[in-house]
Amino acid sequence: MILLGVLLVSMVAGGRTKKRIAPPRTLYGNHLDTLTFGERFSLKTNAVDWLLLTPNLGVEFTLGNMNWSRWTLGVTGRFKPTASEQRTPYHAFNFRDVRLDIRRYMHTKRERLSWFAGIYGAYGRHDVKLSETGYDGTHLATGLTAGLVMPLYGYRNGSSLDLELSASGGVVFAKYQKEGNSYVTTTPAASYTMDWNPALYAMASNVVRVSLVYHFGPSVANRYKRRIAVDERYRIHLSDMQMRRDSTRQAEAEQKEIRRDSLDKLDYERRFEKQRLALEKAFIADSLRQAKKLEVKDSTKVKKKK
Repeated sequence: MILLGVLLVSMVAGGRTKKRIAPPRTLYGNHLDTLTFGERFSLKTNAVDWLLLTPNLGVEFTLGNMNWSRWTLGVTGRFKPTASEQRTPYHAFNFRDVRLDIRRYMHTKRERLSWFAGIYGAYGRHDVKLSETGYDGTHLATGLTAGLVMPLYGYRNGSSLDLELSASGGVVFAKYQKEGNSYVTTTPAASYTMDWNPALYAMASNVVRVSLVYHFGPSVANRYKRRIAVDERYRIHLSDMQMRRDSTRQAEAEQKEIRRDSLDKLDYERRFEKQRLALEKAFIADSLRQAKKLEVKDSTKVKKKK
């Protein structure tokens, strides 16, 4: 009933546009979009819990006022009331908890689809009896969650209805007392221990979720995009930063080239000077040898004349 009420409220809210119609939004436009405080909220409900006769409602808030903001914080509450019967039932499945989700959304290659990954934590109370032994106590659950979100319907006031498919898994810590057929305590409650009871784990972790999400702002098709894809000023800023980095690298490369050329020139001049000195020394030595030969030759001629 609450699920139908949520859908009815969303349709009524989307249809009341006679007095004021919000500016139309491009369905798959890569443009910068500012979200008001109200547009950052979303309402959601899980159809799987409704099939298990567990009413539930969640609220999700985007941690940023731009359509490229990807982080969200969500709170979900579930409450399955105790059935009032004349006799003590053999089976029992009473459950209530509060869950906190922190998610990061990203777009897939398909424009209509977004996917998310995050962490969750939950605390609740349970009274589960599906066989001769029942479990009555409290539980803590934490782990990882991931899923896909796709748009279903867009309203003229800018809001949208989306479908979320997700899965969660982690660990469950439970503290409970065991009960027999007449709900007589057979084992008193101890401290919290890790528990892998299939029914308790599935409910505490909320393993599978098929949720309807009513966004007060634009659909996921225009949310959670890469900032560089929607923000022109940001693209210009990145281009300027890249140009500065390229200019700096080019200037450094030119300085290195000049320094290398200077060093090569100095090395060439040093080697040239060394070679010149070696040639000059060899020339002087050769000149001295030639002078000595001439001196010896002249002295020999003088002796012959005498």
